[in-house]
Amino acid sequence: LKFPTRLSPFACAMARAPLQLLVAAVFCASAAASATPLCPANTTADDILAGKNLKAQIAVVTGGDTGLGFAAALALSKRGATVIIGNHNATHGELAAKNISSMTGAKVVALPLNLGSLDSVRTFAKIYLRQFGGQLDMLVNNAGILGPSKLTADGYELVFQVDYLGHFLLTELLLPALRASAPSRIVNVASGAHENACETAGWPMDCFKDWTYLPPPVVLRRNVTVHHTNRTAVTESSSYGIAKFANVQHAAALAQREHSAGVRAFSLTPGFALTSMTSGIDPSKAFCDTQRHPDPSLPANPCPFSAEQGTAVVALCAAGDEKLISGAYYSRTFACETRPIVMQGFTEAMQNELYERSLRWVGLAPDPDELVV
Repeated sequence: LKFPTRLSPFACAMARAPLQLLVAAVFCASAAASATPLCPANTTADDILAGKNLKAQIAVVTGGDTGLGFAAALALSKRGATVIIGNHNATHGELAAKNISSMTGAKVVALPLNLGSLDSVRTFAKIYLRQFGGQLDMLVNNAGILGPSKLTADGYELVFQVDYLGHFLLTELLLPALRASAPSRIVNVASGAHENACETAGWPMDCFKDWTYLPPPVVLRRNVTVHHTNRTAVTESSSYGIAKFANVQHAAALAQREHSAGVRAFSLTPGFALTSMTSGIDPSKAFCDTQRHPDPSLPANPCPFSAEQGTAVVALCAAGDEKLISGAYYSRTFACETRPIVMQGFTEAMQNELYERSLRWVGLAPDPDELVV
């Protein structure tokens, strides 16, 4: 028999069958001490990083001028890290950097970054590497948009490019610095929206079984029916989940490819957190039902989380517990536990091909269809 190395308090409480009770008797006695939730309920990024000394480390946080990105940049700066904010609005970025630096005394620099332009991503990477000497300890791929769905000048669907493809290129260009600074970490801020990505776009539920929808076409605005675990909802179509699904698969592939280099990668969902991006979304009772941890012994999650609470899982993956599993997907709603990825036809065997295709999409590898023999 293969026994688990750890049982959650919830699993211990739910043990019923004889074998379950046997396993519980062996493992649950130590679970109370070893399985303490990493970020239950009101935990903030500051709580996660308490006592950490990050004075010798450098972090890049995209979208660090507002919302979760600002909260992450502030929390890392409080522990002494040098933080580089990459964001679209240069004025907002410079103001955020000045404010964070004045609050923490740390060095905070804003550099312009338009993830909807692959040329802008390349320029950001060049400036960063020139100014900071090839060191990078933490890359937090946080910036994102919900819409609209349209084509960029590079020819890709806008949300897919801003939320995924631009970050993919940025990560590739900064990998030499991450490898040189190992052990280092890459954090992809994804979303629970990945779970229903195909349905929300109005496509077949197994739309990722092949490459028909990757890269995605423009998603036409219409009402779609989405089947959640506890309810069915009619909502407006969106490409957001497609990009977030790609963020998750990117981190999983990076963990495999960069393991020997000492670079670890994680993806996560911050849950429903109140930011400028989500301010127009109604946290209805049905939505908040999905933000409940199933373990009744834990304090209830706020709904919505504050930006500082949602960022607890970002801080954890960027600079927290060394026992985190590289390549895993962490959920703020589930107290920063790992959660399964809803694959929608995709397979682990396709992860590396998605990576190789992404290299071609951003111009870092030749397109085999365009090779001249």
